[in-house]
Amino acid sequence: MERDRIIRVSDNLKKEIANLIINSDLKDQCGFMSINHVETSRDLSKAKVFFTTINSKLSEKDLQALLNDNAWRIRKDLSNSLPIKRVPELRFFYDDHLDNVRKIDSIIDEID
Repeated sequence: MERDRIIRVSDNLKKEIANLIINSDLKDQCGFMSINHVETSRDLSKAKVFFTTINSKLSEKDLQALLNDNAWRIRKDLSNSLPIKRVPELRFFYDDHLDNVRKIDSIIDEID
């Protein structure tokens, strides 16, 4: 039962964070951005937000720093749009999973 709630909160956070970034002044610097996954702690006090981007004006590290610097604004906006008492503290992380998949694919292609 508790696990289901954490999954629902994580899914809602994922959708709402993506919407907030798309509709904010951050979208110009972020380029095409995707929120891939949100991991919420069991007590719902913290959430790790994993993202990827294409055509960003900033490097992955700079973009991650920008999002973490503006996490308080995103969290404040989430408090108005989510039906939960306390919005988790947000930490943004660049998701390098797709980059790793591309590297593996290129290695496999070289072998063939």
